[in-house]
Amino acid sequence: MASLGELTAGIAHEIQNLLNFVNNFSEESEELVDEMNKELEKGDIEEAKFIGKDLKENLAKINHHGKLADAIVKGMLEHSRAKKGEKVLTDLNALADEYVGFLIMV
Repeated sequence: MASLGELTAGIAHEIQNLLNFVNNFSEESEELVDEMNKELEKGDIEEAKFIGKDLKENLAKINHHGKLADAIVKGMLEHSRAKKGEKVLTDLNALADEYVGFLIMV
């Protein structure tokens, strides 16, 4: 039972880290939208475009971290199914990219 508790805590920690990234980037994005609107009201289109670029980068990060959290949860659900494991073809390059991306985020 102790091992299960440690495993659960580790998984919860990883998901919490990803959700913290999502929450932080979404809050920052809200602030960027406010700044962009102020710049547009002042007529500073170039600064608004610069802020828009930052906003787009934040949205890409939110998407990336959300997909990582989704992959963790899907993996957990696959392991919790009662039926026998089923062999499926796997794209090893995609698997390696996902693993390396996960290690970079940790």
